[in-house]
Amino acid sequence: MLFDYYTEFYLAKAQGAYQQVKISISECARIFYCSERNAKLIIHKLEHEHWIQWVSGRGRGNKSQVAFLKPLSSLVDEQIDQFIKSHQLDKALTFIQSHSLPDSVTEKCYKRITQEFGYRTENKEHQEMDILRIPMRRRLATLDPAFAAITSESHIARQLFDCLVNYNIDLDAFVPHLAHSWEVSSDQRRWTFYLRKGVTFHHGRELTSEDVLFTIRRICDPVNQVPCRWYFRSISDVSAVHPYVLKLTFTEPTPALLFFSSLNLAILSSDVGFNPEHIIGTGPFRIVKYNSRQLVLERFGDYFNLRALLNRVELYYAPDLISSQKTYDVPNKQRQSVNHEEVHEDIGSNYIMFNFKKKGPQQDYQFRKLFDLIIDRQALIHELGGNRVRVSNSFLETESGEPSRVIARDDQVKQSLFHSRYNGEMLKFYYFGHHAVKLDAQWIQKRAAERGIHLELHPLSLSDFYSEQLTEEADMVLGGEVMEENHELGIAHLFRDESSLIRRMINQEQARRIDLFIDQFLQTGNEIATCRVFQQLEDYMKKNHLLIFMYHSSREIMFHSALEGIKLNAFGWADFSKLWIKPDLSAGK
Repeated sequence: MLFDYYTEFYLAKAQGAYQQVKISISECARIFYCSERNAKLIIHKLEHEHWIQWVSGRGRGNKSQVAFLKPLSSLVDEQIDQFIKSHQLDKALTFIQSHSLPDSVTEKCYKRITQEFGYRTENKEHQEMDILRIPMRRRLATLDPAFAAITSESHIARQLFDCLVNYNIDLDAFVPHLAHSWEVSSDQRRWTFYLRKGVTFHHGRELTSEDVLFTIRRICDPVNQVPCRWYFRSISDVSAVHPYVLKLTFTEPTPALLFFSSLNLAILSSDVGFNPEHIIGTGPFRIVKYNSRQLVLERFGDYFNLRALLNRVELYYAPDLISSQKTYDVPNKQRQSVNHEEVHEDIGSNYIMFNFKKKGPQQDYQFRKLFDLIIDRQALIHELGGNRVRVSNSFLETESGEPSRVIARDDQVKQSLFHSRYNGEMLKFYYFGHHAVKLDAQWIQKRAAERGIHLELHPLSLSDFYSEQLTEEADMVLGGEVMEENHELGIAHLFRDESSLIRRMINQEQARRIDLFIDQFLQTGNEIATCRVFQQLEDYMKKNHLLIFMYHSSREIMFHSALEGIKLNAFGWADFSKLWIKPDLSAGK
């Protein structure tokens, strides 16, 4: 784009408005990243736009002269406004992120673009459209429901796909969804699901039992390495006995409703499967645009359940627009009527996980016990503040209790270090590159160094969550877990899914022990017994110092008074399909 060429040209050579600068064609070619022939064409176009004045050098070896006639700041303002008016926010953001603009220009651009985010009502083709625009801190990893393991991806995938049943947190019960009814034998080994008629995928084909069968077989196939394939480890038969009836038989009691309520078992279309270039589901929104910088969802008009109230959801990769506080705003409403605030406490915990698949001092029980002892989590919370609520002693806040605070004396630390296998080597401490997590990692690094333990910090993007680099190189990882609304499912995923950070860090013997707990946990059928097994599992983790619990956290959610339908899920997101904007009735008075 000519505008981009001018920007790079200006940033490289401009010394002031209308001042002549000596330059050669070869220099221009380097600035434009093109051949000298193309550089001459670009210069000619810039002259034609009256953005530059060009005087060719006369004679061999004499450089040409250029004067910049258009101040960069005013040209950027015009171009950003043009992008916004033509509904091309993605291009506006791409421009800002692609050039090293002066801070003042960048700040002004982001201030203008920020006004376009939040909830807006716009007229497009004589139709009123309710639109939600959200900036994203990072690029999405995957929207494949079978592999969804990160909160943002999981929430967005829920807008695109549906499960056979849903878990209703208010009723604490499973309710019909794609399946309107089901039957189960007394021993929970034989299940029959009856599908709704008339449910259509985004590409227009009706959902049948063959699609459910395809989804199950895809997960069971070891070639696909789906993290939740353990759901079906005891399956002996599955068959589509009718276009709307599916039968499953297991060799042991199986909580099929729990599994089929999981996003990982969302139903895919058998003729498409999961194709990142053509994502098809049955959910309330369908994808109309998806690339590394933008995801656009549009209301699916043929949705079988309650249709979304928003017309469109647009998500943009714009990390510089992200604040620590999640805001659901309506920019074109009066600010004085504005905001309600809700503090959402995450169900889960931050923690330090040791890597038992790599050789090193973290394999030593005495070292892990010592590291646990020197990390004063109460001091971390007091010094860093923010959304750190209180010290955790469990993944569930209700089970954390009041952890005892033990401060290790210097002589104890020296003695423990002497008896451990730590010999002063540098340990690789990985953390996911969120600002608050970085502060935690730096605090832990400093505290460890004071006690003679040396940590080398390695930031890792959540987009690289599935990277093998973690298990191959990290000695320790600073992680965090946000539980699903169904705690039973969340706990099962945390300890059994192959994509879980804990699962990826433990050795075979630890996995075997944990599996025994989880099998018992899933088959008790009694809430009190289930809680007891979970406590025993966490006691095993803590007694052996497999991980160090850090703290429970919260987040502030701001939303405009014109918004209705806000109900936050366990991940701190509002269901897009339930949101709507109160019309401004004062305009007609």
